[in-house]
Amino acid sequence: DHETGGCMQRSDNNQHIMSMSGNAFGTATTLVVLLLESHHPLAGVSAFSTRARGIHHSLTPTSSLYSTIDEPATLSPTGGYKNEDDGEEAIHRRASTAKETWSTIALEPTYDRSCHKIDLLDSSSGKINVMRDPALFEEFAKTVKGTYFINGLSSCQIGDRLVHPFEAHGFCKSFVFGGDGSLEVTSKIVETPLAAEERNAKKILNRGVMSTVSSMDNPLGMVKNALSSSERDTANLTADLWPPPKSKSGKFNPSSIDPLLIVTTDNGDPYAIDPKTLETKGRLCDVVPKLCHIFNPPPEEEGEKTESSKFLAHTRYDAEQNRFIMCINTMVIPGNDFKGNSQMEFLEFDDNFDLMSRRKHTTRFMVFHDWVLTQNYYVVPKNPAYLRWKEIMQFTFGMTVGTDVFAMEEETNGEFILIPRFDTKEPVRDVKCDSFFNLFHFGPTFEQTNPDSGKTEMVIHGCVFDYYTFGGEMGFDGSTQQFDPISWGSPGGSNGGRAPPPRLDKFVIDLETFQLKEAKRVPVIPVDMPCFEADAVPVGVSYFLGASRPEGWFPFRQIVKLDLETQESFVYDAGDQCVTSEPIFVPRPGGDEAKYNDDGYVMSIIHNAQEKNTFLMIWDSNTFEKGPIAEISLDILFPWCVHGSFHSDYNPHEQ
Repeated sequence: DHETGGCMQRSDNNQHIMSMSGNAFGTATTLVVLLLESHHPLAGVSAFSTRARGIHHSLTPTSSLYSTIDEPATLSPTGGYKNEDDGEEAIHRRASTAKETWSTIALEPTYDRSCHKIDLLDSSSGKINVMRDPALFEEFAKTVKGTYFINGLSSCQIGDRLVHPFEAHGFCKSFVFGGDGSLEVTSKIVETPLAAEERNAKKILNRGVMSTVSSMDNPLGMVKNALSSSERDTANLTADLWPPPKSKSGKFNPSSIDPLLIVTTDNGDPYAIDPKTLETKGRLCDVVPKLCHIFNPPPEEEGEKTESSKFLAHTRYDAEQNRFIMCINTMVIPGNDFKGNSQMEFLEFDDNFDLMSRRKHTTRFMVFHDWVLTQNYYVVPKNPAYLRWKEIMQFTFGMTVGTDVFAMEEETNGEFILIPRFDTKEPVRDVKCDSFFNLFHFGPTFEQTNPDSGKTEMVIHGCVFDYYTFGGEMGFDGSTQQFDPISWGSPGGSNGGRAPPPRLDKFVIDLETFQLKEAKRVPVIPVDMPCFEADAVPVGVSYFLGASRPEGWFPFRQIVKLDLETQESFVYDAGDQCVTSEPIFVPRPGGDEAKYNDDGYVMSIIHNAQEKNTFLMIWDSNTFEKGPIAEISLDILFPWCVHGSFHSDYNPHEQ
């Protein structure tokens, strides 16, 4: 037994609270989750305690940690069972802790730090906590060579006001592993023109879509908002390296363009960063001039006004074709019948930033943040939405925020748009699903031959919301200038539960008939922000952020490993006062390349509000269920980190 957060957890890998038949998960019944909060005993559940703030759970599809029930009255606000000890006082206490934890991390002052060096083999430094199997951690320290880039938020406080986390300035980090026990960490704010202007002014200058420059409660504040720009180009979500430092042959890329770290946000310009120093070089199209006419082509008709293209944050990499793919997203207003349209345009580049293909598609008004790549298609979720014209006028006059100008059309079923990558004569397909969804992030998605029928099919894994109301994301309340993440994600909260916990669904599409063959919920705790090693290839294992709290679901506090075939999962819970960041998979040097995501290491940045510190947590993927092998103290509290990428054998200082 291990002491964990004031309770005892049994480390018996073969026991569960109760069992239920596995075929229960073949139904469309909603899957719910029992409490994973470490204050409550999980008698008989497999667990591995790492220290007072961490616990591991080993789960199978028949574990009672998942259940299908028919009586909604027994559900907690998050869709899980209520524990007998979950009185109003306990729920309020945990909700208050979550609010304080997220506020501490989101509002942490941000500053640049260059070349912070850590000796991974120095056990006397106090920075390295080897949690199990010292030989395994030594192998990691001495063999892993490469660079981990991750982007994320800088402080959400600018001057005396708060901005929405999605509109905070970018804060990029690099972790350079030398393969000899050395680690060098650099962190810098992405220096967009707006970041420099607001730092000098010490106040918010552009209201953006989710933030405001002044109160909306009085006429003067509304005027200030109306006169402020609705663009906040903050480049704060992703960090991808292109051109690749090595070609498919293993030789360093002969491209005439040195690798650039490309950082992006939704509805913004991609920016280029020096991967050695993390200094911002400028907009990508200014750093690589040949991209100017590609990103912003001249108008098709004489006299037509052209505006700068705005990109989605997410990009994709096709390793087989050695291509980097970006997506331009445009909201067309008023659109057909004054209902608006959504236009998406996919650009594929080779390793010299030469444009290899361009494909555009326009559809009904919808919203999407992520898209995915298969061998032959771009896959886009058609999350149905509609425009609210009254609110558009109110936003124009500074009376409301931009998330009020559209809403989800929950009476309409979701669809997948399949856009052919190579055959321009092949039609775009809309594959209808059997219910509404708002799919926010894609998990592993690929084409395969069905072993039974011999037919080609597409397998899609997606993190979906079963309903969704825009506004208050991450618990941000622009009116009160406070964060309350639990009320945002809990049906019992003051905001009415605008977003339920994101759940993982699996979809299978017949690529001969383009009909949906299968749609089912995967028996795993609520998850989001999946990590999988490769696009457009079959993947058997994926890693996620866990979104399971007894009192709500955000901020994230778990790391989840899921076997997509057996549906067995392992959950690491960092504890009440910690927030986890997107996991990243690191291939084991000399490991089995055929074992995508399952022969290497997993890393996640853990933000600890109580200790005002950030830790880099490391797992061995083959023994993930036994818990982390080590955590590395970074001696700084980072605001939340979002999306990143790892590049094996790449040391920017050696190029």
